[in-house]
Amino acid sequence: MKIDEKTINMILKMSDDRLWQTIQYAVGKSGSDILKNAKRPEDMSKIRSALSSLTNKDIDRVTEILKGEKHNGH
Repeated sequence: MKIDEKTINMILKMSDDRLWQTIQYAVGKSGSDILKNAKRPEDMSKIRSALSSLTNKDIDRVTEILKGEKHNGH
C-alpha cells in the first residue's frame, strides 16, 4: 500500500477498530512486532489528530522508516 495524503484521508474515515487494525497491519508488514501485544487505546483521537496533521514530508519519512524496518528485520 502506498502511503500518501489520499490514503491518510481514507484511513481517517475508518471506525476506531478498523483504524487500529490497519495500524497494526501496516506496522506488522514492515517486519516490526512493536504492536504485537498492544491493546487498542480507548481514545483514538490522539492517533487521528497525529495522522490528520501529517505533512507530505512526514509521510515520506514514515514510509522510509517502515521500509527500513522491513529490510532490517525488526
